[in-house]
Amino acid sequence: MISKVITRNFLSLFLSNVIGQLFTLWAFVQIARVFGPEGFGKFSFAQVVGLHFLFLADFGLQTLGTRTIAQEKGDITRHVKNITQLRILLATGCFLLLVIFSLLLPKPGDVQFLIIIFGVALFPSAVLLEWVFLGIEKMEFVGLGRILKGIVFAGLVFIFITSPEHLSEAAVFYVAGIVAASGILLAVYSRKFGFPSGTVEHPVMKSTLIAAVPLAAGSLIAQVNFNFGIIALGFFLPDEAVGLYSAAYKLVLFMLAFAVVAAANAVFPLMAKTYKRSVTLFGDSLKKLLRLFVIIAIPVGIGGCILASQIMGFLYSPEYQKAAIVFQLSIWIVVIAIYRVIFENALIASKNQRNYFVGYVLAGASTILGNLSLAPTLGIITPSIVGIFSESLLLVYFVSSCKYMRLSYILKSTLKPLLAGLLMGLALILLPMNLFAAVGFGIVVYCALLVVFRSLTLEEVAGYVRAVVE
Repeated sequence: MISKVITRNFLSLFLSNVIGQLFTLWAFVQIARVFGPEGFGKFSFAQVVGLHFLFLADFGLQTLGTRTIAQEKGDITRHVKNITQLRILLATGCFLLLVIFSLLLPKPGDVQFLIIIFGVALFPSAVLLEWVFLGIEKMEFVGLGRILKGIVFAGLVFIFITSPEHLSEAAVFYVAGIVAASGILLAVYSRKFGFPSGTVEHPVMKSTLIAAVPLAAGSLIAQVNFNFGIIALGFFLPDEAVGLYSAAYKLVLFMLAFAVVAAANAVFPLMAKTYKRSVTLFGDSLKKLLRLFVIIAIPVGIGGCILASQIMGFLYSPEYQKAAIVFQLSIWIVVIAIYRVIFENALIASKNQRNYFVGYVLAGASTILGNLSLAPTLGIITPSIVGIFSESLLLVYFVSSCKYMRLSYILKSTLKPLLAGLLMGLALILLPMNLFAAVGFGIVVYCALLVVFRSLTLEEVAGYVRAVVE
């Protein structure tokens, strides 16, 4: 039953994330082509600044709300009302801070204006009810919102972005996608449960805010880990360098979104329920999840590293080819993050917010210090190198803090998939072919080797298929 629920949840979110993120990625690729590295550097810098304030405004309330709804049988509408009211208040305060920050930032006026436009996304994000549907495991509605967000953004970019003068319009279209997703999920929720309104419960809101503090810090620092590199490059290097790095890193964020985020969203509600039911069952579930995630992570890193130049050449104009090294390095951040998400969600589900918080503080400090100290010397590869180190540090700390799985089991689960992945990589090097043929060939070789090494049995494959179709 656990495998069935996880498989359905994961595939539902995985497919919707792939579709939604493909539209979003296409929009970013189009923007990069029209604006060139310099304009795309401005756009990416402003977007990342807005994202940091977005996660500050969220304050961990989405994660806390998902866990609360998944674990507690109670009045969903009351939880939604209190958390949504909190998020709106936080969004208002953070938007004011963002405006002040953007005006004080030593950047040209067009970049400051872009930051403020991206900051408007704080308000629709405050009423984005993805976390509610994650908590009740209605993943199809979460997927609907994510697909709509990508379609609206990409559609508006395709129709209206035709010249480098349309920087601010591109930012508005990005916000419009979030507005569309928030609107559709709010409409679905209102039809099922009624509109989330009512009087403010100050004691409940206060206790909720206090409980969310460690999650807020972790969530914000996670955003720092993934995106602070762009800000550091924006301070030390020209906009063109920021654009080159951002073009390659957008592909990595795309993979993080449909692999890591989908995985975390799919497994977290079930992990929260399982922990409350039985610690033994909880530990067994973690081991099953680890095996599945390791099988996914290994070929992503090896295949992505080998095919980086072909991927960049397929998506971007030749001037972005020099950023292929960024993709080759940054893809390993995805691999480490896929491992990390298991242990991170185990800590949150078991209400071990302290270790979750400490781990992210360590990783965030290393990210900030590393990027600020190395960016002037190493240039555009700095965030990739620092990201690998920070994610590794975070993974090691989370593994050491999680008492439900031994290190020996982690190593044992990694060995055979790693061998299969290395042999797959060798085959790709020895038999060069076009990008799509190489991807298909690599998948077939890797899966065949997994079966040969008995890392994945045919019975397990059949079980996953049944979980989807039944």
